Amino acid sequence: MPGARVHDLITVSTLAAFDILYMAKVHPASLAPLCCFSGAYLFAGLACAGDLDTNSREYRRWGPLRFIWWPYRVLVPHRSWVSHGLIAGGIIRALYLGAMFFLLSWVGVWLWNRCGMHVDPASVTQLEAHSLGQIMRAHTQESLAFLAGFVLAGTTHSLADIVSTGLKRWL
Repeated sequence: MPGARVHDLITVSTLAAFDILYMAKVHPASLAPLCCFSGAYLFAGLACAGDLDTNSREYRRWGPLRFIWWPYRVLVPHRSWVSHGLIAGGIIRALYLGAMFFLLSWVGVWLWNRCGMHVDPASVTQLEAHSLGQIMRAHTQESLAFLAGFVLAGTTHSLADIVSTGLKRWL
């Protein structure tokens, strides 16, 4: 498997290639989806790639928030279809990250309530989900570009691992 630096280089260089392809094939006036794709691709490639189930550079980049990934590390075997699935891996990590942010907001509201402020945790998470749904419906193209960038970064990571392992076995 390639090391973290190689994976980072692959992420940045393939993003540049994907951006050039986008600009060549899609009208340049639609830069918002390109920015959503590029941001998600960089974020997923550098901080949410397939190696979050180990003590990897991606995992350590989360700094004090790395505790978010502890359940993932415990539950997901390394290089399984969950962590390194070409499509499923990225989708599962995106859903996991979203679920963890909802959980953290719930904990935050609970702590707020413990301090004497009274907020209904269910209404907060319903409001978050409703707002997210509204944003995704209003900006469908950008939302799909974001999801595509997030998933494609994981796919690129997994393909690099597959090619590297195959070459090592073949040579």
